[in-house]
This record gives sequence, C-alpha cells and structure tokens, in this order.
Amino acid sequence: MTTFYVVRHGETLLNSIGRAQGWSDSPLTDNGKRTAAELGAELNGIIFNAAYTSDMIRAEQTAKLILSMSGNDNIEIQKDIRLREWCLGSMEAEHNSLFIQTVSDWLGVSSFAELNKRLSDVARAIYEHDTTGAAEPFEDISSRLKNVFTDIAQSKLRNENSNILIVTHAFAIKTLIYLFAPEKLCAIDKVKNVTTLKLLYNGNRFYFKE
Repeated sequence: MTTFYVVRHGETLLNSIGRAQGWSDSPLTDNGKRTAAELGAELNGIIFNAAYTSDMIRAEQTAKLILSMSGNDNIEIQKDIRLREWCLGSMEAEHNSLFIQTVSDWLGVSSFAELNKRLSDVARAIYEHDTTGAAEPFEDISSRLKNVFTDIAQSKLRNENSNILIVTHAFAIKTLIYLFAPEKLCAIDKVKNVTTLKLLYNGNRFYFKE
C-alpha cells in the first residue's frame, strides 16, 4: 500500500491579496509558513519515504517546513513539473472575484458549486479564452497528474508500505478528485491552503481515504 499525503501549499503573497495563481508564483506569507509548520507538527511520527512537489517555490517552501517539523529532515524534495497547478493563461494573477465571475459567465453558471461539478468545462473555458497560448486542455492536465502519481506509486511498490508527501495546488487537487472520486466533486467548496488529503494506491487502483 502506498499512502500519498496530498497537501495544498501554504498561503502565499498572491493568495493574501486575493489574486488567482496558477503558473504565476509567489512566496509563502508568514501565515503560510506558520500553518505549514503546524501541519508538519501534526504529521510528526509519520515516516515519509519520499517527498515530491511541483516546481513552484510556494510548494517547495511548504514541503520543507512540513518535513522539518515532522522529523523528516533527511528526505530530499524531488520537484516534478507534472505536479504544477493549472495554467490560468490570460487570467493569471487576476482578482479572484473577477476570475470566478468571468469563468461563470463563460459557462453560464451562477454558483461556485456548479463550477466544481463542471471542472473539465472550467478548464476548457480557460483554455479556449486564453490569449497567451500557455493554458492547457483538461485532457493534458488530467493526464500529467495521473501519470505522475502512477509513476511514483509504481516506483515505490518495492516497499511493503510507503508514505509519500506531495505538495501541489488547489485545482490540481480538484483534478485528482475528478480522476479518482468524481462523486465527491459536488461536495467540494474550496481547497484551502494546507488542506491535506490521503490518496491510497493498493497496486491496482487509487482511492481517497475517508
């Protein structure tokens, strides 16, 4: 059994001023550092066999604090670009309220819950309205995320049980839920900073632990 501790990074500068953050990056705030350290303390006693983050500074900073405070300072962080957040294209660093309103208008929906339910349509709308050429189709996003978890899980199956720390991003985590527990998407409100989910792999399939 491989247990992935999937964590959203701590609060960043852009988070704190209400800006949408995909491939744009910013460092953790003092509050973001504090909550990441607190999470690490909560995970003290868990021996991690490996730690992976996206290539964003906010993810790496979060992972370092978690590993330090959980007693896993010896684990080297491995960065994988496939763990990146969605690229928001021309909506990068836009005010969150305007970002949500714009996407809602594109899709003709009136609630945040409806946006969660239509996750693939949200990605499609961002991709189709992007003017930068950087946004990805949902198929590419879901494929890279599924592949990175499969690659990590299969590389660690040499051990009977492995605990893997993953620090990634909000839309990336929603995509994992879409892939492995789509029935839960309707119940999601917002993936908050340092939200932690357990994703299990038993050698045959991935599933979330309740």
